[in-house]
Amino acid sequence: MATESLAFAVPRVAARRRVGYWRITGALMLQVLALSYALVGLIQGPGWWFALVGTAAAVLATGAGLRSLGVPRGVVPVLLVVESAAIMTIAFGRGTGLLGLIPTPATVSAWSQSLQQAMLSIYQQGTPAEPLPEFLFLVVGGGCLLALMLDTLAVAVRTPAFTALAVAAVLVVPGALLGDGLDPFALAASAAAYLWLLRSDIRTRRSATPRPGAALSVGASAVAIAVVLAGTAPGFDQGGATSFTAGGISIGGTVTPLVDLGKDLRRPAAVRALTYTTTSANGQYLKLASLDQFTGSVWKHRERDTSRLSDGATIGPVAGLSDTVKTTKITTTVAIDNMTSRWLPAPAPVRSVKGLSGTWSWDPDDLTIGGINATTQGQRYTATSLVLEPTADQLKAAGGFVPADVQRDLFLPPNLPTIIEQTALTATKDALTEYDKAVALQDYFRDNGFVYSTQTPLKQGFDGDGSRVIARFLEVKSGYCVHYASAMALMARTLGIPSRVAEGYLPGATSGGTATNPGEYTVTSDDLHAWPELYFAGVGWVPFEPTVGRGTVPDYTRPQTDPAAPPPTSASTSGAAPRALVPTDPANPSGSASFTPQSSAQPIATGIGVGILVIAVLLVPAAWRRMRRRRRLRELADEWGGATIVWEELRDTVRDLGWTAPPTETPRVFAGRVEAAVAGTPGEEAVRRLLAELERDAYGPPARRWAGGLADDLTAVIAALEAQAGAGVRLKAALIPVSLLPAGWPSAARPRSAA
Repeated sequence: MATESLAFAVPRVAARRRVGYWRITGALMLQVLALSYALVGLIQGPGWWFALVGTAAAVLATGAGLRSLGVPRGVVPVLLVVESAAIMTIAFGRGTGLLGLIPTPATVSAWSQSLQQAMLSIYQQGTPAEPLPEFLFLVVGGGCLLALMLDTLAVAVRTPAFTALAVAAVLVVPGALLGDGLDPFALAASAAAYLWLLRSDIRTRRSATPRPGAALSVGASAVAIAVVLAGTAPGFDQGGATSFTAGGISIGGTVTPLVDLGKDLRRPAAVRALTYTTTSANGQYLKLASLDQFTGSVWKHRERDTSRLSDGATIGPVAGLSDTVKTTKITTTVAIDNMTSRWLPAPAPVRSVKGLSGTWSWDPDDLTIGGINATTQGQRYTATSLVLEPTADQLKAAGGFVPADVQRDLFLPPNLPTIIEQTALTATKDALTEYDKAVALQDYFRDNGFVYSTQTPLKQGFDGDGSRVIARFLEVKSGYCVHYASAMALMARTLGIPSRVAEGYLPGATSGGTATNPGEYTVTSDDLHAWPELYFAGVGWVPFEPTVGRGTVPDYTRPQTDPAAPPPTSASTSGAAPRALVPTDPANPSGSASFTPQSSAQPIATGIGVGILVIAVLLVPAAWRRMRRRRRLRELADEWGGATIVWEELRDTVRDLGWTAPPTETPRVFAGRVEAAVAGTPGEEAVRRLLAELERDAYGPPARRWAGGLADDLTAVIAALEAQAGAGVRLKAALIPVSLLPAGWPSAARPRSAA
């Protein structure tokens, strides 16, 4: 008989294991689907999605199939690595694989070339990127790697909780690269899939005692918290990696400095970047760097040979500047607070700098100052700069000649959208000189219904500074400084005028001072700005201001220049009135897409909302336990209700009150303990009747009948137990119902004696 039982038990165990393997694999596939949703927006089109999901599904299904066939659990990951190598060889081996399946050294070399090309394309492209072959190489390879990690951790090593590391590694990618950051619902979906994986693992290990109630309630609560906090809490606003933190500003640390600028402009609360004082009567634009190399997808600073910066030594000469242009020398003392950059902010063109710590260098072409082994964080320095004062007549007479080292600033990609050149020709149809064309381009953005908005590009999916983004911006006519500056620079190049994009800060706000001594200026993340610079022979690089609602149009571009007006700065000047330290879209008309400034009451309201949410989550176990009791009482009113339901509820009740009720304890012993605890109350007789009914059901002849009064007796016993427990124990039992945990869960409670 024992041999026969064993013979039947072995197939049952094997079948249960096969079901368990497929159950966990299904949960892993749900996780892959959730992660694929988080990656939407990185690459154009649906092809990458099918490649990612299909590859991961193939690897995961192979693992489950091999284990179902009896392959040892530890051997399966090795076979999955072989399968992944075969997939990559077929798809990206370029015919170098042995039999087309087995990778060779030539295959590895082909993979290396694809990886290098992918890294270059990432450097050059924005998001969503074109579905280039090198990106599909990353997608398929990433799908194989993700599937291997998930399968190994969840099944081979039996540590499914550690799959959170792989999930987090994938979620970092959209959080860092997407303009609108990580979608809260993608985060919630990934969290739900992770919790379902843990639940599937528990069911596989404890298939005889499924109790999904507690796990699902906790899981639902965790997902709800992820969604609500990701969408409402200050500092967690959807806005990319930078916007998820309340830390300092970081500029120039990535290959997309203008996109980083946009993320900082969308901060939920402004961060003070620096303060400065100046000998000029006006606030100064503080330039960080010139972005003069356009790849078609991004503007970036051209890397070239630089000169070592000595303290107080002369920087220059200023490229293209002739002696006929009037200049004024000013000094500006800057104190950096919460801004980290490899580029030094200073009024341009800068001629010397004193007081820097660390090693710095300067670029002879654009006089950009960059750190070699230092950053701007915590720096205190004094910069000497020139304020250029060209006249409109000088600019009209300039132009025509383009030096050899400036001709590269005329480069345009071959696939430039036609709308950019057509718009430039339309805007300058009546202009004669290069100066007239530049002014016409600047005026085009200010006179044709353009509005300033940091949110419209995100909502309509065209944020960035690539040529396709600018084409979309010219159609929508809504964006922020990055789009205005990039558009004017590209349009100028189509007209044969060398151009580049400058990145830096608006003059900021001053809280007082006099006409000759304006006092200290405060510059925040809201003052981050980009503007175009155009080259004119004999004058050099001249800044313009096309952005609607930001900065001030330079005097030399106005129809009538007032000789008595104060000299312009190297770009344009800003009013001295203090500006609010909150994100604003000042040029947005009523009803246009805009970002609503954060109210002073919002943190309080959010705090109250989060507090209510936390309380609600804490009450979930209590509500779940109460619903379970009511369900059981309703079942007792049914014809099929029996004493078994009564004793399940009674055991759960005493566990909540601090007793132990081990499953191995007989009903009579358990009833004796309960009867002793409620002695002298109506519950004493009720316990005896319940025990008699249970023993009749267990040992009497089968009968379909309804035993009336079970619900009343159960209610009487529960009331008696709770009355003798005391108010504190009843409150704890209601808020922390341990009966929701599995019966074998470790507990610090000790058995309740009859005494």
